[in-house]
Amino acid sequence: MARRPNPRLPTRPHIDFKAASTDEERIRFFGTLMPGLLLLTKAPGELLQAPFLRRRTPPGSASDFIAREADDAGVADGLVVFVHRWRTTGFDPVAFSRAKTFLAQLARILRRDGSTAEPLDPLSPKVNLPALAERAGLGNRSPFGLLVHPVFGPRVIITALRTNAPLELRPRFGGGGCEDCMSCVLLCPQEPHLRGLVDLGQCRACARCLEVCPTGKRTPRSAAG
Repeated sequence: MARRPNPRLPTRPHIDFKAASTDEERIRFFGTLMPGLLLLTKAPGELLQAPFLRRRTPPGSASDFIAREADDAGVADGLVVFVHRWRTTGFDPVAFSRAKTFLAQLARILRRDGSTAEPLDPLSPKVNLPALAERAGLGNRSPFGLLVHPVFGPRVIITALRTNAPLELRPRFGGGGCEDCMSCVLLCPQEPHLRGLVDLGQCRACARCLEVCPTGKRTPRSAAG
């Protein structure tokens, strides 16, 4: 019987991405609608509570709030960048909602203390948040351009903030996360290793590229939270 060829790719392929839309309002509408519907199904109480929490200013300093609520943080290009890990293997709408709540509350703390605060939420189309997080030392990027955190893998939400507050933040975990195993590329239904293209408008949101990544599957107790 002939041996089956090893499917592992020897090198990282070049992949081009065709954007689903360049309309910022459209991106925000659908980027908010889908997580909202998932949140309504999985945690309706969280959905109802979020608008009220985002108008609340927590007590204490911004530094203490970040240390307590963000899973990791760093600084790049004059922006403070935050990582919020998922609690599930599939897309985590609760983590998505809480990341937006975190950003809104942090902005309120900074403004209360006399600093400026311009939030960049996960749907900010004008900033490449995975690339920004990579420059901040929060991991490296997969062949799909997703941030792979060294401990949490690609299953994270990224937010950022522009402020004049003197926040000195360093990543809690060093190193990159993507090891170029190419599992995400080989399992993608669009076969980017053959076509060299991913049409984001045709993406089925199967999340295989996130679920298959081995990085972060076993979270150390020191990062379990």
